[in-house]
Amino acid sequence: MPKKSFSTLFALPLGVLITGSALADEAPRVAVSILPIHALVQSVMEGVGEPELLIDQGASPHGYSLRPSQVRALNSADLVVWVGEGMETFLVKSLHQKAENGGTGHALELMDIAGITLLENRTAGAWETEEGHNHAEEAEGHDHAGRAETEPDHDQDDDHDHDHDHDRGPGHDAHSEEAHHHDEDHDHNHGKYDSHIWLSLDNAAVIVARVGEELARIDPAHAEIYAANVSKTQASLVVLKQDIAGKLAPVSTKPYLVFHDAYQYFEQTFDLNVVGAVTLNPERKPGAKRLSELRHLLEESGAVCVFREPQFQPAVVEVLSENLPVEIGELDPLGASLEKGADAYPRLMKGLADSLSGCLSKK
Repeated sequence: MPKKSFSTLFALPLGVLITGSALADEAPRVAVSILPIHALVQSVMEGVGEPELLIDQGASPHGYSLRPSQVRALNSADLVVWVGEGMETFLVKSLHQKAENGGTGHALELMDIAGITLLENRTAGAWETEEGHNHAEEAEGHDHAGRAETEPDHDQDDDHDHDHDHDRGPGHDAHSEEAHHHDEDHDHNHGKYDSHIWLSLDNAAVIVARVGEELARIDPAHAEIYAANVSKTQASLVVLKQDIAGKLAPVSTKPYLVFHDAYQYFEQTFDLNVVGAVTLNPERKPGAKRLSELRHLLEESGAVCVFREPQFQPAVVEVLSENLPVEIGELDPLGASLEKGADAYPRLMKGLADSLSGCLSKK
């Protein structure tokens, strides 16, 4: 059976869509997968309604199970906004079931929208530093283009995960300018690209605009409000980008290691000096060989900090940094401790900048 695009899977004629919840002054029913995207959607819906958050705060979207109330919210939604198959893998089945059961509405898969910039997945381990020496060649046998060789290292526990397509793909230098820009919707080559797209402020502006278009389409009665909110949000994102750039500039050359390779959109935007990641799939522990190589990398690169994440056990980070002159910090790409609302997105991005600046400025 041919693969269908979820961006069009539930599309119905406009007259059918607006006979649902989006009548007159009633807000459309909108369900959003993760908190950062929920905040961006909320910023567009201000003054009209509030979207439903599908994934509990603090939970990882990589292997989530919807609660009954969340399934109901998904099934009744006029619009479902999600990142894509590489991030919320569990939603693929739920969206299929919604379609098969005659569910109405539209699913907007953000990895596919026009104008979004996608960066290729990187390998776990070490990446090329700003001095140009590719630690990954020593650590994982990469070729000189930074791409993983055809046969991966089976000794490293987290190199194989056939359930998470976002964890596979060719390597990509942290400071590479190569990126993929979607010129049109419905491109499903997700295994190749990093799905943490919201950590680019430029992508956030594209997402806000696309969500505004979708909301205006299914709820034309509030089209002017959506358009005004899009303009206001995009202007605030420009200011936010400038503020974060100013905060990170003094520490941009300081080397550091992340737990989960989730931040390259943020790193490239602000030209940061990340040297590698402990793992691609945060739900799999790295093997002894990987830990040994990473400890060597920390010593050789002069890394200042190692960053853990609140969604996962920090034990591996503590083992990795034991008896080494590095600080331990914390980065949260999902906003686990933030309250829902339109301000959650700027708070998330400022939180990343504060955590990086705070840890990297200690040495």
